[in-house]
Amino acid sequence: MDKELPLQTQDTLTESIPAQFPDRRILFDEPRKFPLARRAAAVVAAWLVPGAGHLALGKYGRALLFFTTIGGAFVVGLSLGGHLYWPTVAEPPSRFHYDLITVLWFFAEIGSGLCYFVSYALGLGTVPIPQAAASPTFEYGNTFMFLAGLLNYLVIHDAFDIAAGRKR
Repeated sequence: MDKELPLQTQDTLTESIPAQFPDRRILFDEPRKFPLARRAAAVVAAWLVPGAGHLALGKYGRALLFFTTIGGAFVVGLSLGGHLYWPTVAEPPSRFHYDLITVLWFFAEIGSGLCYFVSYALGLGTVPIPQAAASPTFEYGNTFMFLAGLLNYLVIHDAFDIAAGRKR
């Protein structure tokens, strides 16, 4: 019969194994920088379709979350009677050619990208203001649409930070 060997303790077993993996860093912990063309494409895609920039960068969960959140907020705003704003000429004429508040509202809504343009092309949210303002949910609708556009600006910035290698 063979002679039985005594069991080794953990310390002697660990010391006898060669170090096969001296650097145990996980590669996905470090953000990676994307090429300039892909960064630009991600930023433009993120503006046109909320979440598309993250989709282009391989962040599928974030892309779905942002698309449903921002797109949903815009659709809810339209369904509550929100209005699509366009810069209008100031009345009475002032130092600024355009009415400043409509310029700011336009800037907030245009941030949602194609949501704004498709709605405008379909005539959704383009009811003249006095008729739309009669709706009790008019201001809530506007707020949801402003929120969608302004939130998408933050999502665009997030997509750029991921593409530039500043975050994961």
